[in-house]
Amino acid sequence: MHHTVTFPLERPHCGVPMANGYLGVLVWGKETLAITVNHNAFWDHRNGEVIEEGTSYAKMVQFAKEHGCISGLNELFVHRKLPEDAFRPQRVPVGRFELVFADDVRPSSGVLDYDTGALKIRLNSGAELTLELALKQDLLLIDDPTNAVQRVELKPSWEFPKSREWLSKYAFQPPEMLPDGWTITCPNPNDKPLTVRCIRVNGGFRLFAGKECPPHDADAIRAFNRSFWSAFQAKRAKVSVPDPFWQEFFDFCVYKLAANTIPFGMAGGLQGPWHEEYQRAQWSGDYHFNVNMQMIYGSLCALGAPEHLLPLFDMLESPSYQKTMRHNAKVMFGIDDGLHLLHAVDDRGYQCGWVMAGSALDPACGAWTALLYYDYYRYTGDVEFLRDRAYPFIHGVMRVYEAMLDDEFNIPVAISAEYASSNRDIGYVAGRNPSYQLAAVRKLAKILIECSAVLKREPEPKWFKILEKVPEFTTVLGYDSYSGKMEPRIGIWEDQDLATCHRHHSHLGCIWPFDSLPEHPSPEIQHIIDNSIDHWISMGIGKWSEWCIPWAAIIYSRVGLNEAPMHLFTLWKELFLNEGLATVYLPRCRSLIAHRRHDIDKPKDENEVMQMDGTGGFISAFLEMCADTRYETIRYFPGMPAKWHDVSFENLALPGGKRISAKRG
Repeated sequence: MHHTVTFPLERPHCGVPMANGYLGVLVWGKETLAITVNHNAFWDHRNGEVIEEGTSYAKMVQFAKEHGCISGLNELFVHRKLPEDAFRPQRVPVGRFELVFADDVRPSSGVLDYDTGALKIRLNSGAELTLELALKQDLLLIDDPTNAVQRVELKPSWEFPKSREWLSKYAFQPPEMLPDGWTITCPNPNDKPLTVRCIRVNGGFRLFAGKECPPHDADAIRAFNRSFWSAFQAKRAKVSVPDPFWQEFFDFCVYKLAANTIPFGMAGGLQGPWHEEYQRAQWSGDYHFNVNMQMIYGSLCALGAPEHLLPLFDMLESPSYQKTMRHNAKVMFGIDDGLHLLHAVDDRGYQCGWVMAGSALDPACGAWTALLYYDYYRYTGDVEFLRDRAYPFIHGVMRVYEAMLDDEFNIPVAISAEYASSNRDIGYVAGRNPSYQLAAVRKLAKILIECSAVLKREPEPKWFKILEKVPEFTTVLGYDSYSGKMEPRIGIWEDQDLATCHRHHSHLGCIWPFDSLPEHPSPEIQHIIDNSIDHWISMGIGKWSEWCIPWAAIIYSRVGLNEAPMHLFTLWKELFLNEGLATVYLPRCRSLIAHRRHDIDKPKDENEVMQMDGTGGFISAFLEMCADTRYETIRYFPGMPAKWHDVSFENLALPGGKRISAKRG
C-alpha cells in the first residue's frame, strides 16, 4: 500500500508527514524540497499552572447557592502573578531545511510506502531521493545517489516574521547558527536546548536532532522500519469502500495516526510532532483532554494497535503528571487519593494558561481518558495492566466525582465542555448536574464494578448508589415544532437547553463517548433521545470546527441515522481537509460553517492549523460506521450509505482479542 503525492506542495501541512513519536518532519516544496522539522519534547515550560492553594470546590458550591453559577465563579480561583516576558508553556517552532537542486530541477512527485515507511521523491530530471526516518533515533536518512542536491539552505523559525515576533517577545534569543544547522536555546535554563543539523554523507544526507549524528547502521534502520511498518499494516483493521477518495483518505489517516503514536515514542499533543515553523503553536500545541486527545487515541484498540496507547499512559503515570493531578484533587476537593486532570496541559501535566472554571470544573477530562485505559484492558485482556495501571487511574478519577457529589447524589457545580465559552451571552459558566458529567460518573461506576469483579475486589457501595441515584441525563422542556408542544429533551445542565449551535456535543455524552445508556432504552428514554437528536440537528453546524464532525458522525451512526455520517463527511472534505489530506482546524472558506470567521480568509500559507483530532476521530467514526460492536449482537454497516453496495472490512478488533470481517452482500 502506498500514498502518492504530486508536487508542488506549497505549505508544510500539505506535505508528507513522517515521525517516530519524538522527531517529526513534513516533506513538501515547490522549487526546492523543504523538510519542516519539529520535536515532541521541545517545550518552553515556563509558567505552567496547577490549582493554587486557597481555591476550593466547597467555596464554589456555596457561591452557586447564593448567586447561581455565574461568571463570578471564576473569581474564586486563586492566581499567582506571572512575569511579563514569559508566556504559558508552549511547543517551540524549530525551522526547516531546504534541499536545493540545479536550475529548472524540482520535485515532481512522491510515493510514501506504507509497508516500509520510505518516501521516494522523483525529480523532474528523472533522479530520485529516498527518505527514511529511523523509528528509534532522531535521524532522517536522505539518500541522493545521483547527487542531485546542490546545497542545503537553513531556515530556522527565527527567520519567519510571526515566529520571530513571538519568540523575541517572550525572551528567546536568535538561534546559534552552525554550518549545517542551528541551536535554539530556551530562556528557562531547565529546558534543554534543541540542535538540528543536516550533514552531507556519501550518497546523501543525515538530518538529525542533537549536536552529533547518532551512531547508526543505515541498513539496520531500514530493516527495522520495514519490519515495524509491514507488521503494523498486516495486523491493523482495513476498510474497503467504493469511493477512491475515502479509501485513500482512510489509509492515509491510519498511517499518520500510527506515526504519531509509535509505541516506543512519546505521546503527541494536538499537532503531534508536526509543528510548522512559521507561527507559534496554536493552543500551545498542548494536550487537550476535554475531547481532543481522546479523539486522537480513541480508535487504536478497534484498529488493532492498542500498544500505540502506551506512550500516553506512560505520560499520565509519570511522576510529574501524578504529582500535578494529585495536587489539583487535594487543593480543590480536599482528598489525597484523587486524580484531577485539567483540560489543556503540557507534557508534565501543568495547565497551559489560566486555571478557571472551564479548565478545573470538568472532571470528564479524566473520565474520558479513563475510557482509553478501560479499552486497553478490554481489548488485550491484560489483567496485570488492569490491576497496576488502569484501575488506579480510573479509581483516582472517580474519587474526584465522589467528592463533588452532594448527599442527594447531585453534582452542584460543573461545566459542560466549553458551552459557556461558546455562548457567553447566557451569563453562566457552569451549572448543576450537567448531562455530560452525569453520563461520565455513571460510566465510571459501571466500569469500576466490572473491574472489581475481575480483580476480586469488593466494589465500593457508593458506586451502586451512583447507578441508583444519578440520572442518565438532565432533562429540560423545549418547544417541538413537529408536535407543537413542549417536549422533554436532554439539557446542557439543569434549566439550560441547547440554546444555540455548539461545537462540543457534550450533552449527548450518554450516547458517545460514555455509552452510558442501556442497550434497550425504555420508551420514555428513547422519546427523549429522539427529541434531543432532532433539536441538536435543528441548531445547525455553523459554529463547528474540524473535530466536531467525526464526533457527530459517531452519534448519528449510533442512533441509526445511516446516511447522515457521509453527508457530514462530504461537507467536511470540502471545508476541513487540505490538499495534503491533513485535517485543519479552521474552515478553508467561509461557507456553511463560519467558525472563527475573521480568521478563515487569512492566507493559508501563514495561518493554517493542522490538528490530529480530526484524523483520529475520522478513523473512529469510519470503524463505527462499519460495525457497532457494543453488544452481543453486532450491527453491521450502521453508518455506511446505502449506495455503497461494495463495502467491506477485515480484521476489526473486538474486546477479548477477537477479530471480525464482513462484506456487504
